[in-house]
Amino acid sequence: MRLCGILVAAGLLAACGQERADEPVEAPAPLEEEAVSGLGSTLEEEPVPLPADDVDYQVLSGYDDSWYVSAGWPGEYPAGFAVLDAGVTVPAWTVPNSAQAADTSCALPQYANYQLWNSDRVAADGLRFFVATKTFPVTLNQDASIEYISDGDIRQLDLKAGDQLTYLRYLGEGFTVVSFEGTEYGINEAELRDISDIGAMPTVEDQWVRVSCTGGDQAWLLYAAVIDQAGIVPSPMIGYGEAWDIAPEDADQVRADAEANRLAYEGLEPGSLE
Repeated sequence: MRLCGILVAAGLLAACGQERADEPVEAPAPLEEEAVSGLGSTLEEEPVPLPADDVDYQVLSGYDDSWYVSAGWPGEYPAGFAVLDAGVTVPAWTVPNSAQAADTSCALPQYANYQLWNSDRVAADGLRFFVATKTFPVTLNQDASIEYISDGDIRQLDLKAGDQLTYLRYLGEGFTVVSFEGTEYGINEAELRDISDIGAMPTVEDQWVRVSCTGGDQAWLLYAAVIDQAGIVPSPMIGYGEAWDIAPEDADQVRADAEANRLAYEGLEPGSLE
């Protein structure tokens, strides 16, 4: 089963380490958030909670079995994007699958901030977030036992040199979902760094969000396809779990901060491109 619905889709770790089972496709329902209880774990951190979701995105999107498709976006601070300019229109999809070219377009409202934690926008527009991750094999180079959490307890997965895990997706706070012999486990990725080839393959992720376009139509947007569009910047990070639409009076500062962050990431000094 999908790591207990990706760690019980935010309830986290109620009954992991069980065999995978097929899940029915259900119509979208309003997103809800569930509390995460402390586990007193010897693992350094708990995985970042994901939104509760009842949609089978693998079926909806048509990604093949070489992709692991699940609700939410990865990262302890999930990515997002904000629309700073009026009249912004972006490429969009009726079916969210990057193997196909965008087949429609979507006009977005000025100052909207599309981020998992922006609960007002999520509720108002019925936003849906999912990620498709290209899976890859992870081979152990020595015998090892790695920790995972099941039924609230810390357990050991005993592995031998040559055993092969399958990398499924990144969660956050260093936690990753892998599978072994048909069972999914949430583990601290650092445990595999020195005992496997997990760093040999890049992580390929398609991050999708269903939005309500100006005029009321809904469409799917691919983060990588919209983040470099004129008038759009990465969502500002205010604090953990905090996000909201951009106040008009803050737009210039958000734009300036986004540009400064871009230059810092590229190792450039402000004004060096002028």
